[in-house]
Amino acid sequence: MKSIKTIILLLSLFVGLSAQSITIDYQTGWNMVGLPAEVEDPYYLSLFPDAIENTLYSFDDAYALGSIMVEGEGYWLRFEGAGNTTITGNNINELTISLNEGWNLMSGISTPLNITEIQDPNGIIISGTVYGFTSGAYTNTENIEPGKGYWLRANNSGSIILLSE
Repeated sequence: MKSIKTIILLLSLFVGLSAQSITIDYQTGWNMVGLPAEVEDPYYLSLFPDAIENTLYSFDDAYALGSIMVEGEGYWLRFEGAGNTTITGNNINELTISLNEGWNLMSGISTPLNITEIQDPNGIIISGTVYGFTSGAYTNTENIEPGKGYWLRANNSGSIILLSE
């Protein structure tokens, strides 16, 4: 029995080494958010406990109310006040994201990534169409930040790859 406890302890220590905490700031009202790490509980109120209930929306050619967050997906989420949350989980160093032709709501990996580093093997990203949302306004962005959501427009369906170097 002692050796089983030792193995469980070592496994817990090993898993804990790859875990990190990411703090995400949010504003009063609507925010574009994403899941910046692999977590045990992807329920949105577990990750963003101060969010207004029933306000998590994804976008796949139309808005859809949701409750479970998926890596690489972007979401709208509403808050009554400004604040922050800390998400702890395993790093996401590489992510393949499927895009539809037109507008897509996506999120990034566990580390900041310049949009020039997005791998786009089929050239489907329309240049100049990556937008964040800050203080109630869309802003053209150069960086994909962990825990944030972004609009991105594609000229065709396909996949892009986000990779931490």
